[in-house]
Amino acid sequence: MNILITAATEIELQKIKAKTQSLQNHNIDFCVTGTGCTFTAYALAKKLQNTKADLVLNVGIAGSFGKHLPLGTAVVVENEIFGNLGITYPHKFSTLFDENLANRNEYPFTDGKLFCKYLNSFDLKHLKSVCGLTVDAASGEKNQIEKLKTMFNADIETMEGAAFFYVCMSEKIPFLEIRAISNHIEPRNKDKWNIPLAIENLTNEIFDFLNNL
Repeated sequence: MNILITAATEIELQKIKAKTQSLQNHNIDFCVTGTGCTFTAYALAKKLQNTKADLVLNVGIAGSFGKHLPLGTAVVVENEIFGNLGITYPHKFSTLFDENLANRNEYPFTDGKLFCKYLNSFDLKHLKSVCGLTVDAASGEKNQIEKLKTMFNADIETMEGAAFFYVCMSEKIPFLEIRAISNHIEPRNKDKWNIPLAIENLTNEIFDFLNNL
């Protein structure tokens, strides 16, 4: 199987690259997209122009909106939402769908969300399926965090997930997003984060997934 593994940063891929060198059952390629939706969409679309991929993985760290996902927990993303694509009013945020600037049920969207239909095609039952919220600026301010929780009720936050879903769904290429929790989303304090644990658990999860595929 031809597998493309993408991540926003090289740090998120380093250990995965090293550990998967021993695997001989798949042809594995990698793509560092850069952080954020714009860089991700461009880098992935460009890579796919010249890459035959039977499966594309987006991997990396993520923040959790709740303590129900302890630090280091690996998750698979069932659906993604663009979290700040819309219009800001004095007392509210309105999505493009709310403003009738986009159709919430026009492919690839379903009720304003992007869904991965490939979860049941793989042995992922041991991973918690989550809803991802994708933002252009990582949340670190209390009031903003509470607004996002109330409006979207998502489990995790990233800066790339929805863009990754959008490209893969538009190109009709099988895909999965697997993340590991590095921090809880709260007023920003990186002393409370555990990036090494998240990357270690993510690496082991990706290796086991590919080894058993």
